[in-house]
Parts: sequence; structure tokens; C-alpha cells
Amino acid sequence: MKVMKVLRKLAIACCVAALAAAPAFHLAAQSSDSSAQTAPKKRTTPVDLNSATSEELQTLKGIDSAAADKIIAGRPYVSITQLVSKGILTKDAYNAIRDEIVAKKAADDSSSKKSNKKNNNNNNRNKGKSGKGRR
Repeated sequence: MKVMKVLRKLAIACCVAALAAAPAFHLAAQSSDSSAQTAPKKRTTPVDLNSATSEELQTLKGIDSAAADKIIAGRPYVSITQLVSKGILTKDAYNAIRDEIVAKKAADDSSSKKSNKKNNNNNNRNKGKSGKGRR
């Protein structure tokens, strides 16, 4: 008879422990499932600092609308490290996004610089041929 009472108490204690642990286990399983669903996807193409919109910049970790506006105002960028050297982002904020950004050169910037250089060279040549430059 004593053995039956002990076994009954043990069975009740096990049931109570199992019921108490079940909600915690269920919540842990739910949170791991939801974090897997909301985890950010790995970016396949980097964001170009020189051409990205404010909305595109805000997809980067830690970049809000104010930071995006600062990045846009600081254009053009030759290197992504200029975000720190120009005081746009802190080193920590830069380190968080550095693998997801690039600073591509704008196509018309390089061609306009070449044409300006050509024009300057032609102007210098013409000065020497006019006869007024040297005697």
C-alpha cells in the first residue's frame, strides 16, 4: 500500500513537471521558427553608394532615413571607406555594412573629365601658335 502511494505521488509529480515545461518548450520552438522566417536574406548584389536611392540605402543594417540622406549628400564616393573619412558613418556602422556596399564610378563623370582634359590641352597648344604667347 505504501508503495502505491509513493508511485502515485511520483506519477503526479512527473505529470505536473511535464505540463509546466510544455509551454516553455512550445514557445522556444515557435521563436526559433519565426526568427528563421524573418531573418534577412543575404544580399546578392551590393548597394552602390553613388546611385542608390534613399529607400535602397535604408535596406542596409543600421541605415535610417537620416543616415541615407547623409550618404546621398556626401556623393560622389571613390571608395566605400569615405563613409568614415567624410564623417558620414561611425566605424562600427561602416563595419556592419561594408560587405554589402560598393562605390562605382559614374559613367558620365569619367567621360566629362576626359573631354575637359582634352579641351585644356587644345587650349594650351593654341596659345603657343597664336604668336602672342612667345617672342
